[in-house]
Amino acid sequence: MKWILFTGTWRLTNEQVEEDVRASAREVLNRGDGIVTGGATGVDYFAMDEAMKHFPDASRVKVVIPATLDHYMYDYHTNWCMAPVTKEAINNLENLLRKIKETDPDALIEMPNTIITQDHYDLRHDEEVKISDEVYAFQVNGSTGTQDTINKASQSGLPISLHKKYAISQP
Repeated sequence: MKWILFTGTWRLTNEQVEEDVRASAREVLNRGDGIVTGGATGVDYFAMDEAMKHFPDASRVKVVIPATLDHYMYDYHTNWCMAPVTKEAINNLENLLRKIKETDPDALIEMPNTIITQDHYDLRHDEEVKISDEVYAFQVNGSTGTQDTINKASQSGLPISLHKKYAISQP
């Protein structure tokens, strides 16, 4: 089994991005591979949700977050709950991450941080690349975080098998 890193924007998505991510996730899962994400809203959430729908035992998902789960969710609720990211999206993410951890604690890889800086998010990209065999990227409006992951994957020799780019107007 190969592990495919799904990377993409966490802030701004639309129905097309969600449809593309979910269709790609189903294709990866149907061929017997697994999904790696960074555990964020948006692209990561769509991929994790699809993996859990098809494999509710969490056997086909690995999630790397830049802190302990409680601190990560605190960071999301206090620092990232602003348009276009909604409280509902954050609550859905928290519920899914807690379900993954409860189902298979090894599927959720928590970095040992309690305070999160941009450096910790960038280090998460390093960890995602280390445990993946290839990358599927869904980049909205030239997302710098997605680009950082793509650059790190390319530097490490990981193939970027899919790179979709989207232009979405800000609300």
